[in-house]
Amino acid sequence: MIGADSVVAALKKIDVRHVFGIVSIHNMPIFDAINRDGTIKIIDSRHEMGATHAADGYARATGKIGVVIASTGPGTTNTLTGLYEAGYASSPVLLITGQAETKFYGKHQGYVHESENQLQMLRLVTRRTESPRFASQIEAAILQVANDMMTGRRQPGAIEIPINLQYQETAADAGRFTPAPPATPDQAQVNAAAALIGTSSKTIIIAGGGANHGQGPEVVQQLAEKLNAPVFTTANGRGVLAEDHPLCIGNIYQSRRIHNELIDCELTIAIGTRFQVGVGGAGANQKPPGKLLHLDIDPATLHGVHEAAVALEGDAALCLQLILAQINPESGDPEFTSRIQQAGIAVKQGLRKRIGPDYEGIMDIMRGVLPRDANIVRDSTVPAYNFGNQLLEIYQSATFIGPNSGAIGPGLPLAVGAAIGTNKLTLVIHGDGGFMLHATELATAAQYQVPLIVCVFNDGGYGVLRGLQSREFDGRVAEVNLGFVDFKMFAESMGVPGYNVASLLEFDNAFREAAGRAGPSLLNIDMRKLEPMAGSILP
Repeated sequence: MIGADSVVAALKKIDVRHVFGIVSIHNMPIFDAINRDGTIKIIDSRHEMGATHAADGYARATGKIGVVIASTGPGTTNTLTGLYEAGYASSPVLLITGQAETKFYGKHQGYVHESENQLQMLRLVTRRTESPRFASQIEAAILQVANDMMTGRRQPGAIEIPINLQYQETAADAGRFTPAPPATPDQAQVNAAAALIGTSSKTIIIAGGGANHGQGPEVVQQLAEKLNAPVFTTANGRGVLAEDHPLCIGNIYQSRRIHNELIDCELTIAIGTRFQVGVGGAGANQKPPGKLLHLDIDPATLHGVHEAAVALEGDAALCLQLILAQINPESGDPEFTSRIQQAGIAVKQGLRKRIGPDYEGIMDIMRGVLPRDANIVRDSTVPAYNFGNQLLEIYQSATFIGPNSGAIGPGLPLAVGAAIGTNKLTLVIHGDGGFMLHATELATAAQYQVPLIVCVFNDGGYGVLRGLQSREFDGRVAEVNLGFVDFKMFAESMGVPGYNVASLLEFDNAFREAAGRAGPSLLNIDMRKLEPMAGSILP
């Protein structure tokens, strides 16, 4: 075997079924080795950033490591945004990239794609990056990086492999993929947590992304039902509890009305969330009601934004299982729970009224047509913020994905990766401005006939920023109007069926037809022709 075969051997040990990437002179042996082996499928992306986002979507939807293969230098610099987003989202994305021949590496001789500081650059956006100096080190290095990525809070990692090592003969490696088991929570803190729960009858649960792994959703449901406790979710935590479960209030914890109703809450149980702080300090300024019991696998998040009465470090499911074994309380205060449930219904009814009849109808058609286990991916766009993040119900864990960092544009490649990883029908809610950043990945969806519905809500620019600018600068906007693009023609040029939508009826017909197709479809939705949402601003 050669060094490139060692890459394949390592990937098989970490149960990789797909890789995303673009072939180059500095990774050709790796692609050749994957194809010779035949057990891993290569997905040819159209840009390395898109490939990295796709690997991220794959990782979030499957719970496995997502892999991207790029070239040294310009190919690797293109992956940085995707690795940054993956780190923000606690997503295990592994970058495998090339490097100059070892005899030229570090000599500053202008070798093609020379990138002398590539390691330092990658270490800014990964937990661990390795650069072997002999072919015999490649497999072990990949496994070490993978182990670190999957230990504790999941994070991206990278390895660069000089091109001559990829061709160099070597022997098989006996190494194994053995991520460290979750830290066992301190028993004294478990006891304190159980005691705190036992003295509280008015309890709420906030479930974040850390509760969406493994047995987390099942155990959160057990806890909620045992305590009769209302469950709020973060955006990443959506699907931990099905949003048609009576105890699931949803992603509306930051609503002012909700907080007014929580004034007499005695205990907040926060599971797998860091209380992500929004623009202007949103989140940090909103203290959890009552005492705070905080469970998280990352000790850096505990006491980070809000001081906890009791903090437990460990895997969410493991922590909750230990707590559940100790508590046997009577049901929570039914009047308190009912009041929060009614407040949640009222908040959502208000949000429905705000988005208007056309968008309410679009949302209901989406949810009525899609299977319960469909992946729903959203970009940073007006419809996502107005109904996708809160009103469009999510029923299963790990089926709601979006750019955690607030980036514009990752939606389409995230959706491509999620659809390929799960082979489930996948919807992506996009704006036209963000869609243009990775529009070429539609060709990837076409090439592999990915089960994908792309809904491009077209308002001729960056609608979110248009609204922010208008409110901040007395109605003035700048550099946000991009003109209206006919994305139907764009999609059809790539062999993807496209639909121009200018009414609720047209959306209904097009969406149902798209959902019945085996491959990708695109709906170009003209927001100028729809009843506008309250506060929306069009050019």
